[in-house]
Amino acid sequence: MRRRLIALAVLAASPAQARPASDPVPDEVPAASAPDPAGVAPAPLFEPAPTGPTGPTAPPLRDAARAAPRAGDPGDASDDIGDQAISAQVGLAAGGRVTPGGLRLTGHYLYQLSERDWFDGAASFTFGSGAGACFRDRQDGVICRHGLTDGSGIEVVASIRHMLPPRGAFRPFARAGLGFGLARFSGDDLSGFAVPLHGGGGLWVTITNAIAIVAEADLALGVGSFGRGLGAQPQLGFTVGAGAEFRLR
Repeated sequence: MRRRLIALAVLAASPAQARPASDPVPDEVPAASAPDPAGVAPAPLFEPAPTGPTGPTAPPLRDAARAAPRAGDPGDASDDIGDQAISAQVGLAAGGRVTPGGLRLTGHYLYQLSERDWFDGAASFTFGSGAGACFRDRQDGVICRHGLTDGSGIEVVASIRHMLPPRGAFRPFARAGLGFGLARFSGDDLSGFAVPLHGGGGLWVTITNAIAIVAEADLALGVGSFGRGLGAQPQLGFTVGAGAEFRLR
């Protein structure tokens, strides 16, 4: 009897309690949620691509080079502007004797040959007075004394335009070439064929990438062959003009 009482007392004083079978067993903590022992987050497997000046947002070098203006291009136009241009000009031509003068209308076609040199093909039309000014001297020779704005003519000129270093929006140029023309003085029924050399220069003023204002002066010196017994005659003329130039895409 005493042994049973001692056994019951020992069982009552024991702190361990049996867990009922109905209690749920707690899940184990996932390994992924365990804190990093070193206190540092793991590095990502792939680094994101940089987006600064050296990343994908930076333009390729060839695109940047293509966007840069060419130093010798008039006006330093953008890439969508081509290497051809047309120009229309109006001016005054001074002639005399058998060189026609008067109002002069000129059209130009230009093609870029190098950074600073352009082929300049021009066709000009001169409209002056038709008054007669030729007569025969005592030796029966024909003498013509036309004024500065007498006669009419048509001429085509092939020349080279050389662009000089720019000064802001202003760019000077020089031009030299060879022309072939026809001259007519209706009041004297006199016609002739002329081959003059041309030299001059002007100023090219940028308005937009595709439009410019051009002003120039030209000196023509050559020789012509005329009828009515005149034969070979010197040609000397001077022209000033201005107009607009349009770059072609």
